[in-house]
Order: sequence, then structure tokens, then C-alpha cells
Amino acid sequence: MDIKIIATDMDGTLLDPQGQLDLPRLEKILNQLDQRGVRFVIATGNEVHRMRQLLEHLADRVVLVVANGARIFESDKLIQAQTWDDAMVDRALAHFKGRECQDQFVVTAMSGGFVKEGTVFTELDKFMTPEMIEKFYQRMHFIDEWDSSLFGGVLKMSMVVGEERSDSVLQEINDLFDGHVRAVSSGYGCIDILQDGIHKAWGLEELLKRWNLKPEQIMAFGDSENDIEMLELAGISYAMENAEDRVKEIVTEVAPANSQAGVYQVLENWLEEGE
Repeated sequence: MDIKIIATDMDGTLLDPQGQLDLPRLEKILNQLDQRGVRFVIATGNEVHRMRQLLEHLADRVVLVVANGARIFESDKLIQAQTWDDAMVDRALAHFKGRECQDQFVVTAMSGGFVKEGTVFTELDKFMTPEMIEKFYQRMHFIDEWDSSLFGGVLKMSMVVGEERSDSVLQEINDLFDGHVRAVSSGYGCIDILQDGIHKAWGLEELLKRWNLKPEQIMAFGDSENDIEMLELAGISYAMENAEDRVKEIVTEVAPANSQAGVYQVLENWLEEGE
């Protein structure tokens, strides 16, 4: 089956350990993919603003599946969004009340990112440059009290709890919400809280329907738990050498680490073999 979609995660996968893209190298790959009619999809837990910042002039040449599948952009235009039920939003806000700053709790919504006044993000320097961190803070809405009327629809929630607390907090959230929302690790001690059934693979399945393609025509790359459904969906799946063990267990191949530009290496070799 011909590969017609390349789907890749960002942090820990396509991005280097400093959270950067090699734009000239990526542009060359995109040019070759375009010639073959292969679409390039970025599937990430991040929101669209950071992707546009990273991709610069290439943003309209890729398809963006952001907020772990909750929003899809094609040619840099929103084509689909899936938001939480209001009752579930209220229940989650009530549960995390009082620990929002400690757990660096973020609500990612249609109208932006919202955090409690006083929140300081402690892990960003592991995968963002100082300039990116400054812009991240500028984009956030710091609020005194949660008010769901501000959000315009919630896409996901997230927390930063550190590697040592990650497993226990994942268990806490997954036990609490009766399967209506699901918490997954997104690396660096970060946790994404997602509407059940909405994940990167859901976003890709929507694109498959839109483009009349099959899952076997996807080549996917990832490193974290929130990539697992996408990797299981794809016909060819790569875990990065730096991926979590549970991710490596479900893929067909292992790519060199993100510090070695593993996604670029695999794609360049694949394109060369196809010539």
C-alpha cells in the first residue's frame, strides 16, 4: 500500500531537545512529499499558536492536528473542532480547585489557554527556548477565578506534575471521571486530560475520511503515551529511540532519537529509496 500521509508528533519526536525545527531540512522534505502527493500531518498536544511560531512560513503547507486531535487545521484554516461537555468542564474545575498553581493546570480552549493567576511553569526550559517561553506566557490568560463562560468550548486540560508524581496523578484522573475523560502522559512530567475518544488517531481518522484514504497509508512517528493510538492506527509506525518503553512495544520500527533528527533521517532515506 502506498504511503500517502506522514504523521508526526512534535515534542520529543520532530523537534530537537531544544524544541526547535530544522526548517530548511523540513522544507526540502515537504517539497519532495508534494511531488509524490504525500500529505504531511503534525499531530500534537500543543495548540496552534506554538505550531505557527515554530513552522513560520511552512505553517500553511502542513495539516495540523492540535490539542491531541481536538482541532484540525488544513492550509492553516480550522476545518474541525471537538469540545468538552459543559458538565464535565465544571466537574474537572471543581476537582482541581486549590491545586491549580501547584500542578500548573491549564485549560486549553477555543478562545485560548487559561491558567490561575500566580502559576509558574517549571518544566518549559526542557523543551522551549527562552523566547518561546516568553511568548507562551504572553499567550496565556491569567485569571483570578475559573469561569467556564470565558472558554468558548474546552479542547483539553493539562498539568505538569513531574515524572515522580506522573503515574499516581494519571491513575487519580482516570479513576475519577468514569471513563468520560482520559489522562495520558505527554512527556517531561506533563499530563494531558482529554475527552474520551478524542486523540491524535481520531483526528487522523477524520482526515482519512476527508481524503478517502486508508490507515495502512499512514507512516507515523511518536515518543509518548499520547501517541499510542496514532501509532497503532498507522500502517508503518516509528517510535523514537528516546521514546517511552510502552510506546516502543507497539510500533513496527524504531527511529533514531530526536537529538539525532530521527524523523528527518527516516524520511530522507525513504524518499531516496523511492526515487
